[in-house]
Amino acid sequence: MSDEPTSDVKVIAERLRFTTERLFIAEEASGALIYDWDIVSNKVWRSGGVTRILGWLPEEIGEKMEDWARLRHPDDNKQLSLALLVDEGSSDDRYAVEYRVRHKAGHYVWVLDSGHAFKNFSGKTIRIAGATVDISARKKSETSNFRQANLIDLSFEPIFVWHPDKGIVEWNRGAEQLYGYSKDEALGQASLKLLKTNTLLSPADMFARLEDGNSRTLEFEHYAKDGGRIFVESRQQVFESDGEMLVLETNHNITHRKHAESYTARMAAVAVASHDALFGTTPDGVVETWNAAAERLFGYQASEMIGQHVSILAETTDREEQLALMRRAQNSDAVGPYDARRLRKDGSFIDVSISLAPVKASDGTVTSLSVAIHDISDRKEWEARQRLMTRELAHRIKNSFAVLQGILRSTLRTSRNPEEFAEAFSGRLQSLAAAQDVLIENNWKGAELGALARRQLAAYLLEDDNRIDITGPAVNLPAEYAAPLGLIFNELATNATKYGALSVPTGNVQLFWTTERVAQFKLKIFLTWRERGGPAIATPGPRGFGSTLIEKSLADAKVESLFETEGLTCKIELTQTIVKKRNRKRSNS
Repeated sequence: MSDEPTSDVKVIAERLRFTTERLFIAEEASGALIYDWDIVSNKVWRSGGVTRILGWLPEEIGEKMEDWARLRHPDDNKQLSLALLVDEGSSDDRYAVEYRVRHKAGHYVWVLDSGHAFKNFSGKTIRIAGATVDISARKKSETSNFRQANLIDLSFEPIFVWHPDKGIVEWNRGAEQLYGYSKDEALGQASLKLLKTNTLLSPADMFARLEDGNSRTLEFEHYAKDGGRIFVESRQQVFESDGEMLVLETNHNITHRKHAESYTARMAAVAVASHDALFGTTPDGVVETWNAAAERLFGYQASEMIGQHVSILAETTDREEQLALMRRAQNSDAVGPYDARRLRKDGSFIDVSISLAPVKASDGTVTSLSVAIHDISDRKEWEARQRLMTRELAHRIKNSFAVLQGILRSTLRTSRNPEEFAEAFSGRLQSLAAAQDVLIENNWKGAELGALARRQLAAYLLEDDNRIDITGPAVNLPAEYAAPLGLIFNELATNATKYGALSVPTGNVQLFWTTERVAQFKLKIFLTWRERGGPAIATPGPRGFGSTLIEKSLADAKVESLFETEGLTCKIELTQTIVKKRNRKRSNS
């Protein structure tokens, strides 16, 4: 017999060679490592792909599967061996697993190991053939994407993704915290509807404006789940994911900034409308802002004052005091109000009350000073008169004749006949006596407002307790307030008896007051005398000594008389210095 191979053997050999070459080319093109593990002999054949992937030559690794296991990452080596990855009782003979293998250079490479298990007639795995592919780049991308997803989810900034038709598809924790909606509540919702966005744009309109690929930044007014209004700066960007065009939206909360802008605008409007001179300076005193009231008070236009030093408003002898007060303002929360004399553009002087407050940056640095100046020329004039009256009253206390003489002259000057004089003089005299009684009962330490009012109006209360209603908290007035305020109560009651609510049976009077703490040792008192049910008031009568007494008896008080159709309302606002803790118990009639 000839030793030459038959033609059939040649054909088979040629086919095998062709298949082997094709397999080698495919393996090289795919970058995979192909292996065949004979479990019975525990020998593994590996292709040259192991060098491309891991740098090892096949012979450097060894023929046994244990040699390969030594190259696996310790954490991944805890997995079952490939032979056991295929359940011998399962009809699925395929497997796929991801793990790390040590490169010859020392680092680890992520691989995807997949293949097929071959079993004998009894179902026992006897051989495994598969391929190992380097997936390090994919793992790195997945890790990067996972890290970015975590960063987005953990961000305090609200970040979400939405589709113009499908609604919200991603919703991070920052969005949950700001808007109050959980991820489950937000997914699938149209963001504009969910957040009640104040805009005329629809999701389709917004998406259409972003399709050119450009990002946009808009300001929106949103509403949280609890109804709270939130202003945001919204940044939007279109991107593609799995063949769909989506919008990534990041919202920056600018609610505090909006409130600050609104507050600044309101304060600017207040400054424009204020009757007080308001202006701002640098910490060194250079004028930066100047309102219309300052123009009227001092005669300088804003264009003339901005850039000038405030010392221009003080005479040379007053400038050291002015600068000292500015230095104090820089080292405290506020200074004033304090009385001073200032200089107008025309060279004339004006009495003013000045308050200063520092404007501080977040680190506490004083960036500017705010100054408020109130014209107290009229008050100073009346204070002078009040001082005269106080001295006069003090003299009257020591000398009853002088007191009677003063009241006598004033009453006589404004009385039209002896009967009117006698009535007015008697009432004012009794008022002074009642005020003195209250002071004496309190050892001249002051006069309790409720006690003073009831004492002054005692005659009317005895007649009908329901005609005059007196209510208000306990307030201890300074001693010097007793006589003037007593005279005011007397004049109001006298006028009500003659012309107002007490002149008819159906009329009544309410006397009530409230207080407000405006500083540690300052208390404001708001007192109201209100007449109702009396004759209709057409026009106020002629002003006499009684009207002047009501308006000017307390020089530092604000007095407003409203002659309304249904009756007179007189409002008195005064400020007193608190010398000790007061009893807060209400004083009721």
